Amino acid sequence: MVVCSTNSPHLGISGETFPSHFVPRCNLAPFLNAWLAAPDTVLMQRHFMNGHILQAVDSYNPKIDVVLLLEHGYQAAFCYLQNLPITPPECFQIVCQRRADFQFNTFSSHSEKVTNQQPNIF
Repeated sequence: MVVCSTNSPHLGISGETFPSHFVPRCNLAPFLNAWLAAPDTVLMQRHFMNGHILQAVDSYNPKIDVVLLLEHGYQAAFCYLQNLPITPPECFQIVCQRRADFQFNTFSSHSEKVTNQQPNIF
């Protein structure tokens, strides 16, 4: 399962990124138990949600579904995304292929604007 926290975003030239990490299934139950034991963390109202999260992780298909745990402040949301219009592997491939579309080089774009400007005619 991928765990992503919005508590400490990294601000860069292309926008905000958020720290995330992968928790393998064999470590997921201890991770959830330890995280829920922290006094300032609230996942859901009841701890029995661990069983539902583990069941979802055990049954999801990583080729067509996404399982996320999103942390915001002292709360978290478990997201089980199904029936997506594009599969996660296809999405990853497209983003990798079009990576240049998402990166900004302010110097080159500024120089292009300057060199492509029409001369002022008075």
